[in-house]
Amino acid sequence: MAQLRFRFILLLACIGLIPAMGCEKHDQVARYIAEKPPAMELRKPANHPPIDPHQTDPHQTDPTQPAPPAGEPKDRMLAAIVPLGDQGWFFKLTGPKDAVAAQGDTFKTLIQSIRFSPEGKPQWKLPEGWKELPGNDIRFATLLIPGEGKSLELTVTVLPNSGQDDQKYILMNVNRWRGQLGLPEIAPEQLAGELTQIALENTTASVVNLLGTAGPGGMGRGPFQSGGRNGN
Repeated sequence: MAQLRFRFILLLACIGLIPAMGCEKHDQVARYIAEKPPAMELRKPANHPPIDPHQTDPHQTDPTQPAPPAGEPKDRMLAAIVPLGDQGWFFKLTGPKDAVAAQGDTFKTLIQSIRFSPEGKPQWKLPEGWKELPGNDIRFATLLIPGEGKSLELTVTVLPNSGQDDQKYILMNVNRWRGQLGLPEIAPEQLAGELTQIALENTTASVVNLLGTAGPGGMGRGPFQSGGRNGN
């Protein structure tokens, strides 16, 4: 830019538009123009990536990129819901994911062995090495599973099922269990894909195998009753 201005002034001098200026004056003007820095110079910021003109905030995450992976799941739940008349029976085993996964086949065998007495009480064949503890005001029974370190517990509970829609009853409890493991709820049309059905003598057990991470105290709430919930 300075060179262009210098040549322009020289051109004016040559054609006589500035006749009053002598050669010395010409040299001073030329030297001033050549040495004077430009009034304003646009510079590119150093070490900054180019800004996407379609992105209003350059610090925003690109929505087209996949989200960062979630934390590794730590817990597993094997659970079965067995509606029987106006009651719902719940068999639930929760704990560290690998320890519970190791009991998968035994859990299935236990559920397959369930039979109900004429009074509606469940009976089962206790797996080898397991220990059955008597029930209390909340649990019908607790089954202890030995293992390295802390033993696992399988809880057996019962609650009224006064509703006429067993699928809705099952869905409410599956979604509650999913919430305990930090998983989103599922819609009614997704329920079948979450369940493994085990035919029993006079009913059906709906089994879920859920993998997630339990929040503090997240496993302690009891099953939903039809129209309400109960503590466990």
